[in-house]
Formats: sequence, C-alpha cells, structure tokens
Amino acid sequence: MESSLKQKLWFLFIRYFSWVLPKRSASWAEDLFLTPTRVPRPESERSWFESAKKYTLAGGIAAFEWGPSTGPLVVLVHGWSGRGTQMGAFAEPLVEKGYRVIALDGPAHGGSEGERTNVGDYAKFLIRAQKELGPFKAVIAHSFGAGCSVLGASWGLKVEKLVLVAGPSRYEVVVDDYLKFISISPSAQKYFLKSLAQKVGLTAKELNVGNIGSKLQIPALIVHDKEDKEVGYTAALEIKEAWPHAHLLTTTNLGHRRILKDPKVTQQVAEFIDPC
Repeated sequence: MESSLKQKLWFLFIRYFSWVLPKRSASWAEDLFLTPTRVPRPESERSWFESAKKYTLAGGIAAFEWGPSTGPLVVLVHGWSGRGTQMGAFAEPLVEKGYRVIALDGPAHGGSEGERTNVGDYAKFLIRAQKELGPFKAVIAHSFGAGCSVLGASWGLKVEKLVLVAGPSRYEVVVDDYLKFISISPSAQKYFLKSLAQKVGLTAKELNVGNIGSKLQIPALIVHDKEDKEVGYTAALEIKEAWPHAHLLTTTNLGHRRILKDPKVTQQVAEFIDPC
C-alpha cells in the first residue's frame, strides 16, 4: 500500500513538472517505463526451479535448463516482470521428445543483472545468448518477450520456429497507453519518444510484430486466449492478418498467464515444434 501511494505521488510529481521541465520529466517517465518489477518466484514454480540445472550466462543472465545436454535446443522467454521458471510447463513435453530446454531470466528480471531494459535490449540479449548456447530449434516467448523474439529474429537471431504466446501486436499501443496514463505534457512526450527510439533502435510505430514477422522465413505459431485482459485477443488477429503464413491457436478461459501452464497448450506447442 505504501509503495503504491509513493508511486502515485511520483506520477503526480512528474506530471506537474513535465510542463516546466519537459526533458527532465521525460527522463523520469522513461526510467519508470523501462524498470520492470522483480516479482518473487511463487510456490507454483518451485518444482521447475528445483529440477533445473542453474547457471549464469555472459552479462549476468540467469539460465535454467532441463533435458539432455545434446538435444536440439528450445529457449523459453518470459514477458515483462516475469521469470524464466514462469515458462517451465513447456519443458516437460519437449524433454519427453528429447529436447534440451533452457529458460532465461531477461535483463533486469528474475535473477539476472540490470535495473532497466527495453525492447531492443531484450532482442539483443537473445542474440548474445545464442552465441553462448548454440543454435535454437525454437523460441517460445510470452507477452513482451514475444515481440522481442520476433525483433531479435529480424536482427539476426537464428531460430527455426517461433511460438508467440499472448504477445502484443504493436509496441506503439503499449507506449501510447503509458503516455495516456502518466499524462505528461506534449513537449515531454516528444522527448520521451525520441529517447526511447534511440535506446530501442527503432520507433514505437515501427515495432509492428506482424509486419516484422511477415518478412521472416520462419514458421510461427500464435497462441492467444480470447479472455486475455492484459493483451487483448485482437492483438493475435492483427499479427495473423499481417503475417498470413503464421498459424493461430486460440484458447478460452485461460487469460494472460494460466495459458502458460495449460497441458493442452504446452502439448500443442510441443507438437508444433516437433510434429513427429
């Protein structure tokens, strides 16, 4: 409660000063936008955490590994304020098929180093991880991590298949929603957008997941629930429309996070990656 009150007061402070100190206020607003919350690992992820081989990659990236060390590699990528073990349910059906599965804590998340991150940084961390881990048979990515994985593939990440679970279609919408929420001045918004584009490597409008994905020669599976309240189902339809050769798996009554643990979903994802 106290933390929530402090945050509200901080937002009010930034909103007020954005009219007299637009550039400085934009920097404060950007720091908040790019700082994820490190959510403690819940009891429901304990078994995946305890059963994993744990180590740290270059750059202080925490990794969790299951399955045979010689199997083809599938990498699990969580979303904003998530953790690698949040994706652990996808490992079991893949390990049964002989795959090596590694979940990563993204920069500034979970047990990894860093305080802030952004879409471009997240995409690049996957490319750096690949240099250390070797070829990726597939990437299964959730929410924020989904779009970052597609961007990473467009920047040189070598992956044979992509699975996008509950991912947003347009980064522009995410940014616009934040700016509406924080209500900083128009001048401060301009500074915010310019600085963010410099950090990410492209503008928010350019980060359209469907448009970027459609230029890739990579089979993709879009997995999304009709009742997702955090990233609406329309995002999946937008990605599919722009990326016609991607496949769409629609679920119901699983929302934004329960979809990660549903046995039918994890099995169908495993069959997409390895149909044999």
